[in-house]
Amino acid sequence: MRSLFLVLIALLGCSLSSGRILFDDELRELTEFLRLQMQCGYPAKGVPILAPAQLPYKEVDVQADAFSGRGNFTNISIVGLDSFEFSQLQWNNIFHTIKFDVSIPSIRLKAENYKFDLTRFLGATASKKCNGVFDVELINFRANGSFVLRPSSLTNGLHITRWNVDWQLGKAISQITGIGSKYLEKLINFILQDFLQLLINDNPEEISQFMEQLLVAPLNAVFGNVAWYEITAIILGLVNGVLPVEPIC
Repeated sequence: MRSLFLVLIALLGCSLSSGRILFDDELRELTEFLRLQMQCGYPAKGVPILAPAQLPYKEVDVQADAFSGRGNFTNISIVGLDSFEFSQLQWNNIFHTIKFDVSIPSIRLKAENYKFDLTRFLGATASKKCNGVFDVELINFRANGSFVLRPSSLTNGLHITRWNVDWQLGKAISQITGIGSKYLEKLINFILQDFLQLLINDNPEEISQFMEQLLVAPLNAVFGNVAWYEITAIILGLVNGVLPVEPIC
């Protein structure tokens, strides 16, 4: 109890003396631990292994104005999620805000086999049965923005609020097979590359909302077992040797 009281007093002192601290070794230590933990996931909270992420089978049903159809993907892998690099990482100890700028050099999504009945493509009606290898790579995928960490209670749990993040894509490389002739495959892959780049870069609000739905829930599941004073003490470097140097599997 005394140690908890001392940590809280130290945190209060830091709050009064410094509103913004440039992210340094303590925060970098935290991100490196998260990178390591991606090898094992967090099964107790439903967070799967993410380095690499793998899924044996997934059915899809896409109904959008530009693109629609349904099918399935087999032996899916996503490689590169743990290759992130931060160019900015700041903590505001008064407002509990994390500002960041992070880039992932390459994210490769591959399925050994996919079957897809295409009914609409780029707004035009289509009727095409596709069966082949799905292989798409996102190059220089960047996220920059901020979010707020709020304590659920003093001793039990954190959650993310005020998610405000922009996403940009350098380029996409598509090498999908099973679409048709070699010429048609080359054409469709070329169109898909441009489509993905425009989709992400020209629709910031929609992409931000989609990524928030994808990321915030699993992050909150992980933060649910971390007390506010513990994570803040780690960020400010008030405690040492807390984070493991090996993934916890």
